[in-house]
Amino acid sequence: MAAMPSGVRNLFRAALVIFVITVVIGILNGTDVWEPPRNTLLTHVHAGTLGWLTLSIFGGAIWMFGSPEDRSSNAVANFSIVALSLYVLAFWSVDLTTSSVQRPIGGVLAFIAIAWMFVWVLRAHRGTTWNVAQYGMALSLFFLVIGAVLGIALGLQLAEVEIVPPENAEQLGGAHPAAMVVGYIILAGTALIEWLLRRDDTPSLSISKAGLVQMSLIFLAGVFAMLGVLLDNLAMLQANVPLEVIGLVILVWRLRSYLAPPQWRGPVPGIMARTAVLGLILGIALFAYVVSLFVSGAEFEEIGPWLLAVDHINFIMVMTNLIFAMMATGSVVAETANRFIYWGVNTGVLGFAVGLATENATLKRIFTPILGLSLLYGIYTYLTAKEARPVVTEEVGV
Repeated sequence: MAAMPSGVRNLFRAALVIFVITVVIGILNGTDVWEPPRNTLLTHVHAGTLGWLTLSIFGGAIWMFGSPEDRSSNAVANFSIVALSLYVLAFWSVDLTTSSVQRPIGGVLAFIAIAWMFVWVLRAHRGTTWNVAQYGMALSLFFLVIGAVLGIALGLQLAEVEIVPPENAEQLGGAHPAAMVVGYIILAGTALIEWLLRRDDTPSLSISKAGLVQMSLIFLAGVFAMLGVLLDNLAMLQANVPLEVIGLVILVWRLRSYLAPPQWRGPVPGIMARTAVLGLILGIALFAYVVSLFVSGAEFEEIGPWLLAVDHINFIMVMTNLIFAMMATGSVVAETANRFIYWGVNTGVLGFAVGLATENATLKRIFTPILGLSLLYGIYTYLTAKEARPVVTEEVGV
């Protein structure tokens, strides 16, 4: 793996700082110490999805497509940090002021950053052949653009600008998170898994027709999930599940040698990436159950806890493992510290997800501190770690 371009390090640092907001609010809420108001919960969500996940995914994309000598990514990286940070703060500031103009302004800035990142990736890749990780990342960023458009439309709808008829407002509200999670996040996760596990492969091995089909199926699954919610079309929503499953089966089959038992005894960053595969399997299984509940006519009160469990599995067990794996790979961190972070985060999120799904307050109170304090330790560790010097080897594709 090549050295980090300078913009990547800046994105990772900013993401770690913003993640503190998500973690602290999550600890207080999960232990029932404090019941945050709605806008603070929205801050918790957007600090996680945009400040933590998206800035880190941007860092992974620039690292994947760029080079240490290429400074063209610095502008988009720095603008993204400012734009997404302001957007996160806009959600919080509404609790403190009487005006909500901050959200539309922040939303526009965030959309510019997202569109710019997608265009930068296309330009950086121009004239070369797609490998599986790059193709998946490009599809993920395209889905992020779609999700951002839906987010702007939802914001305008909430501000009493009629984007869709009032009776369809709830469907628009559901389509935005569907695009962000089932489309954007899952595709980004599969792309980063591919990149982290196969970074030492030769170009001929990393350009796989089966891998490109896998990414296309997962992308199509996200489209069906989003449209199924937006159009209230149960057939489209149900079609998501087999496409996700087939894509996941292809991924596991293609990466079977990297997931074999002996591989789990290696360095922690690799174990984090492999655990993300387990998270994908668990997340898709849970989402299939959610779809079955929805199709059977279950009320939101029954579906909601399962959706929260799905979100936390995808955000923590899949994406945070992958982000910490990137940071651990690019930093000088003791193996014992990486192991402590790994076990604390994954034990915590599994127990917390069970507590969410079963609505068991005791489990949530037990596992929230384990998860939250492990994440805070990870934030401190990777924020203060020195950047690793890359080993000089012949550069290969990923």
